[in-house]
Amino acid sequence: MQNQTFSKTDWKSRLGWGLALISVPVWCLVFLAPFLPLSLPMRTSFGAGAILLGEILFWVGLLLLGPAAAARLKAPKVTTGKSFEGKHIGIVGASGGLGLAIVEALVRERAEISAFVRNSEPLAVFNLPLDIHDLDLEKPESITAAAQAIQKLDALVVAAGVDIRKPFLSQTDPDMTQQITLNLLGAFRLVQAFAPQMRPGGIIAFVGGFGNGHLALPYYSVGVATRAGLAAFCESLNREFLLEGQDLRLAYLCPEPAETETERPYAEIWKRMGTPPVAPAQVANFVLRSLLSQKQVAVMGIQTMIISKINALWPAAANALGLRQAGKVLHEAFGSQSSPPSPL
Repeated sequence: MQNQTFSKTDWKSRLGWGLALISVPVWCLVFLAPFLPLSLPMRTSFGAGAILLGEILFWVGLLLLGPAAAARLKAPKVTTGKSFEGKHIGIVGASGGLGLAIVEALVRERAEISAFVRNSEPLAVFNLPLDIHDLDLEKPESITAAAQAIQKLDALVVAAGVDIRKPFLSQTDPDMTQQITLNLLGAFRLVQAFAPQMRPGGIIAFVGGFGNGHLALPYYSVGVATRAGLAAFCESLNREFLLEGQDLRLAYLCPEPAETETERPYAEIWKRMGTPPVAPAQVANFVLRSLLSQKQVAVMGIQTMIISKINALWPAAANALGLRQAGKVLHEAFGSQSSPPSPL
């Protein structure tokens, strides 16, 4: 009887590992899609089918390996009402659409919250249990003062930044300076000021642009450059902290476009590109899950994650699977002869 039990366990383990390994080449069939003599919708369906089958094989294999293996890849729950209890979280840009949604989610999860904003008046009207501090990313002394005014943090979430969508030759010097200052230089200053204020195991998470920081959509040229620089900065500094023995990490978080006041004028454009905006609360839960998972890079949305990975490995394939069509949509909206939506 004992030998039969061991045999059964060994059989399940072998099958589990086999399915998990087979899932990789099945998933990679997506790279054949651009070369198939099929219409664009059929190539897209083939690619999606390969990904879906690969995912099914992987998760079935994981289940056969046992609950312990599955639990390691399971996303943490952030809607329990206490998932951040006892944790002190800072939010930069807390009065913005995404920042406010993240604050509300953290209040729900019982976190202690320090909110950092350039203008505290919009946030004060919500009567939330917050410790509010002034912080202007364009003023180094403001960042230093805000960091020195708080107790130790478990995490700092940076939900502030800007993307100016227009042809590069139409970008003015103030346009470029603003994007570089808020998206990149501001991040450098924040890490220098807040790193000493982080508890061991702390994380500084930047809510970046669409994609994984390297998805170079046209008409976002300066914004893309700053986001890619920020993603590389996080990767570089994580390696440096490891070598220096510092128990701190940076994270680059990539949400889907959200239904905020800033993005609302562009909702139809996002829909035409196949990524309709999601509720800010969904993005907030994605950010909270990423914090608990201690992920250094996290991309929201399976479609965005896949196209980002393919683009990193093979840009031509990513173009064929949708980026070229997305570029045409953006050209119609922001090209030199177009009339882009007016911001609210």
